[in-house]
Amino acid sequence: MFQTQSSITTTEHKIGKITYIIHSSACEKVTENICKKIKKLIKKDIEQMSENIIF
Repeated sequence: MFQTQSSITTTEHKIGKITYIIHSSACEKVTENICKKIKKLIKKDIEQMSENIIF
């Protein structure tokens, strides 16, 4: 079995002082759109950052 290569799209999203660089490509088996995926990744990143904050 061989794999076909699709083009990779790079987008940059800046939120506050943090810049997120996203590399993406299309997949026929996708279950969520790019907006949902980006929101999920940002939420995960924020949760990890908040775990590292010492009060």
